[in-house]
Amino acid sequence: MHQQLQARIDSLSYLPTAAAVAMKFVELGQNPDAEPGDYARIIGADSSLTTKLLALANSSWAGVRNRVTTVKMAVHLLGLGTVRTLAISYCLSGLHNELHLSQAESQIFWQISLWKAVAARICASLTDPKRADEAYVAGLFQDFALSVMYSVARDRYLCLLQDRALSAAALLAAERECFGVDHADAGRAIALKLELPELFVDAIAFHHDPKRLSELVANPILREGASAAASLPHACNAWNREDSDALAALLARCTPPVELADFVSKVQTEFTQLFSFFNEGKVPEGKLPDLLAATAREAADNTTRLVGTVTDMVREAAEAGAQLHRRMTSLESEATSDQLTGVLNRNGFTTRSKELLAKAARYGTSIAVCYLDLDHFKQLNDTYGHALGDAVLRSAVSASHSLLPQQAIMGRLGGDEFVILLTGCSQESARDIADKVVSTVSGQTVAHDGQQLHVAWSAGLLYIRPTSELQDIDQLLKAADQLMYVAKRRSGNAVEMAVR
Repeated sequence: MHQQLQARIDSLSYLPTAAAVAMKFVELGQNPDAEPGDYARIIGADSSLTTKLLALANSSWAGVRNRVTTVKMAVHLLGLGTVRTLAISYCLSGLHNELHLSQAESQIFWQISLWKAVAARICASLTDPKRADEAYVAGLFQDFALSVMYSVARDRYLCLLQDRALSAAALLAAERECFGVDHADAGRAIALKLELPELFVDAIAFHHDPKRLSELVANPILREGASAAASLPHACNAWNREDSDALAALLARCTPPVELADFVSKVQTEFTQLFSFFNEGKVPEGKLPDLLAATAREAADNTTRLVGTVTDMVREAAEAGAQLHRRMTSLESEATSDQLTGVLNRNGFTTRSKELLAKAARYGTSIAVCYLDLDHFKQLNDTYGHALGDAVLRSAVSASHSLLPQQAIMGRLGGDEFVILLTGCSQESARDIADKVVSTVSGQTVAHDGQQLHVAWSAGLLYIRPTSELQDIDQLLKAADQLMYVAKRRSGNAVEMAVR
């Protein structure tokens, strides 16, 4: 099940550009001098967001007599706070679209996320309203892995989410048994793929781990907002008593103390306002206070229709932004890729590997470095010419790269020397990948003037057990290179492995 979940996360192409827009609006919310024109400029750069904002300003719900024709007019009409909330919330529904969730399924996970976003914002506002938008984002994205895990094991996972006997801690344990990871770990992987700032990655990764959250999120206001959101239900019809008690205890420590019932009522009121805003005045049926009052019984009401307008906006924005994202990716690839083989060049590999090593140290994950060198390549080049040598390189690298998991990177260091970097894999998986790379290439031949020329790698594989110590890429490459030469001296077409 872990491999299925990882494959589903790897397959997501949900663009980080929408998240980047949300981050810009968070920054505007912290700027007391920000004006409607500042908002209008950011919105105007996104044609899809512009269209939807104008459509909402001209809807019957807004109740204007004269047609709103400019973004600045719409911002004035709707208000800066409302526009910020719209843009930030704009990011989430595209994920549900990629997972092919039905409208009813999407509504379930949207309501959970919106509840938590509102709770985090209200909790932060009690102490520092300036951090409210950051808290809102942390709450909104906190549980977005739930929908991904649900898409992998629908019936089984839905039973876990709706089991009111499971506290948050018990749910995490059940998820690890089912998937090999819990929704906080999966959320961290999605947040990294989405390229969210580290503040939000940490708030997502450790929202159920107060100790690590305290170590990595310096601002106590954001920590409290994330913790408050984490105590809310993971399903629309089940709230465990242990979790509601935890929220009550957290609120009692606030200055001044806040009653749980008052807090839940305020969350529901703001949630209802947001729902009405996104759905042109409609009122949601789901009530958080009802869950609090019924922690000893199962709620009977089904989830209501939620945030259809935002879902449409995100879907259309993702389509509109896809072409721009591909152009940006293409330009970056040209600067960091090897023109012959298509993998990373030395500079590109060095830059990317340092980022992966830093994340591996931060989250205490394993590292594997596989150094590859083609056997007898110089002799082949001297005998048959560089054109054939280039063809051999392209063939060997293409076959090798096709065997790698999506999170792995491969680079060309020079000549016929290549390297693969893996993080977060087991020792057995690293060895299996290296063996497959060597055996697959050794089974290939390249045709030349009626001859079939054989190709083979010698590989040095260095595996570093999970550690929080930051590794130096140059030292890792040096050690893996030495292992490769051991394999080459043994006869070539082999893997020499060491474990630290």
